[in-house]
Amino acid sequence: MTSFDLHTVLSSSSSEAIGMQDLTGLLKVHVRRRLDSRLASLRALWFTELDQAFAAWGVVTILIFSQAQFTALSWTTQAAIDTALTAIVTGGTSGLTWKIASTARLRWVVGLWAMLMMVGMALTLCGIHGGVAVILMNLCPLWLGICALGYGVMAVGMRSRCFATCALVHGLAIPGLSIEPSWQFVTSGLVMSLTLFFFSIVPWDMQSEEDGDPC
Repeated sequence: MTSFDLHTVLSSSSSEAIGMQDLTGLLKVHVRRRLDSRLASLRALWFTELDQAFAAWGVVTILIFSQAQFTALSWTTQAAIDTALTAIVTGGTSGLTWKIASTARLRWVVGLWAMLMMVGMALTLCGIHGGVAVILMNLCPLWLGICALGYGVMAVGMRSRCFATCALVHGLAIPGLSIEPSWQFVTSGLVMSLTLFFFSIVPWDMQSEEDGDPC
């Protein structure tokens, strides 16, 4: 609510008449304050670099796993596309969040996820191009496990209950894939991407090392 009430001014019983010039000025002030209020609301909805990184990974994740579930592309073609997307988003989001991570002394988080993505893609490519059946049959558990590990390390390092819960959800999703094995790719993609979208719009907890207070 604005502090200026035009209706109150116009309905005042004051004996001093308000001229048209004064009224025009009051209207301009009122409109300007209303616009400033709307702009402030829009700025509050603007995504930070960290939010954009989470959202970008969410989009790419659901695209990659939906491709595996619904398209007839060969494994080698999918591997090439997935590797390119993963490399682009890893580099892009690392650069996007590096300044924030440096300020918060969390550069290790950027390095952690970059390393996990490289390990995951290396194992995936090994399974596809090397014909390693055990990897091909467990691609979804592999990636859910990688995400669970990443969130678990973040939970310990940042003392975050949100990331601890996330690690648990991804871990429990692995045995849950057996419920509908034919839909394991889209199921895994939804678990991972919805988590990322959640973190892109909802604040998460973290505690400082010095005093243990939530950040």
